Amino acid sequence: MVENSKGLTDRIWGAFSSMKLGLALLGIIAFVAGIGTLIPQTAQDPEKAKTVGQLWQMMGFTHLYNTFWFRLLLGFLCINLIVCSLQRLGGIYRRTFNLTPPTDLNRVPQKTRKVVKGELAPLRESVQEVLKQKGYHFKLSDQSDQWSFLAIKRRLGNWGSFITHLSFVVLVIGALLGSVLGFKGYFMAGAGNTLPIQTIQLSKGQVTDTFSVRINSAEDRMLPNGERDNWYTDMSILENGQEVARKTLSVNHPFEYKGVTFYQANFANGTSFTADMNGQKTPVVLQDQGQSYYQAPGTDLYLVTAIDRNSSSQKPDVLFQVYKGNGADPVQSGKLTSGQTIDVQGKYKLTFNGLAGFTGLQVKKDPGVAVIWLGCGLLLGGLLLSFYWQPVVLSGILQSENEIKGTLTVGVLSRKTTVSTREALEQFVSSVTKMLG
Repeated sequence: MVENSKGLTDRIWGAFSSMKLGLALLGIIAFVAGIGTLIPQTAQDPEKAKTVGQLWQMMGFTHLYNTFWFRLLLGFLCINLIVCSLQRLGGIYRRTFNLTPPTDLNRVPQKTRKVVKGELAPLRESVQEVLKQKGYHFKLSDQSDQWSFLAIKRRLGNWGSFITHLSFVVLVIGALLGSVLGFKGYFMAGAGNTLPIQTIQLSKGQVTDTFSVRINSAEDRMLPNGERDNWYTDMSILENGQEVARKTLSVNHPFEYKGVTFYQANFANGTSFTADMNGQKTPVVLQDQGQSYYQAPGTDLYLVTAIDRNSSSQKPDVLFQVYKGNGADPVQSGKLTSGQTIDVQGKYKLTFNGLAGFTGLQVKKDPGVAVIWLGCGLLLGGLLLSFYWQPVVLSGILQSENEIKGTLTVGVLSRKTTVSTREALEQFVSSVTKMLG
């Protein structure tokens, strides 16, 4: 039973350590993501997403990046990258920190090799001095019949490919964190309104936070020359009814609280009223052009408003209509000036206070952002190490011809001989020769 379990583990490990599996997963993910760019996504265009065929919707292609099977593909790719990286970890460590001097001439690279002759003692001293001057980390081996060394420079370059692979793992983890634990939504609210964060309209994810948002004011400010300055929203965060944070945000100046970020998305004009029902006064803020309505408690009366464009722009009037039930025609309509009070069907009194702004805010929480930035940093660092910090490994043996003279055979140990490695060898030999005089 134990042997069968071990065999199964080995087979799973072998499958996930396969580069073919990694390439296949990358191909599948790229193909599926390509389809996702052609099919409208619910998060970006919910109306167009509804027009997509039922089969595609059932398969999740209208919300592709939030589907369980797409996340599973990313998870498998992440496991594959981790397993492949772990398999290479031992070899990378040995090439970086555990290289040993050659024991015979056959272990000195033959493809790129140089020979230097000279007296034994000065030659050994010159080799060590040049290695120190050029910043090599080196090990020495002193035997009765020969002396050898191994030196490495820019050894962290060995880790370039490993760090690059690791960065993709971090990026995938960051994307999964944002997809599983984050959310994205939107709400539009008028000045004076308070709403729980859990009631906003979501395009993806689920809200687990419990605080509330109060819009203190919303303004569309204009410059003296008539051009728009910016949209500004004075917003408070409430915990258990108490204000715990407050900030004025605008376009390109978001507000963040406990990982939830609020972005100024749009603005709409609105109107402010006070509804008085049996002595109980209630503030009411309605969006212009009938985009929102007010239903008095315990009635089937619906009030909609619109700013009168023909009135003064400094102190405009407001047009109102009152509908009853599902009726298509208003049962009451008219115009109100600032401060005017009317009776609405004998149910309540309504006073027009003036204009009030409606702010549209995008809300986003993505706990994977910091992880993604870390992944980007690792990717950049890995690529720089791989392409611009390639290690140079010199190994050599000094053999004695007699008790006074000897022959130094030195070569460059490299998986891929480049111009820089050949130049490093030539510079080393040139420096040793020059030091010998």
